[in-house]
Amino acid sequence: MTNKDIYKEYGYNKKDVPFSEGMMVGKDHETVANRFTGVKVKLNPVEVAVYDVLMGSYNLHLQVGKDDVIQARELYNDFVKGKNWFIDNNPQAYFDLID
Repeated sequence: MTNKDIYKEYGYNKKDVPFSEGMMVGKDHETVANRFTGVKVKLNPVEVAVYDVLMGSYNLHLQVGKDDVIQARELYNDFVKGKNWFIDNNPQAYFDLID
């Protein structure tokens, strides 16, 4: 199964999913826990991939910090892009995992 098929299988249009170009999408659902609250949410493979990118971007933006403000801003913008996608596509997961 190609990534394009996976997007369609879960009702997404690949061009509307952030980071879809070059993003690795697995085949299995995964349960993800909020690192602060412990709340767990089962995500489909596309959601897992977007979540991994947005949280990676957020954590990297914190590490880059004041050393490279431009890169930190770009990473934070990627976080916001992924966060907004979750608000539109799985608001409960957004509230449980990201908000």
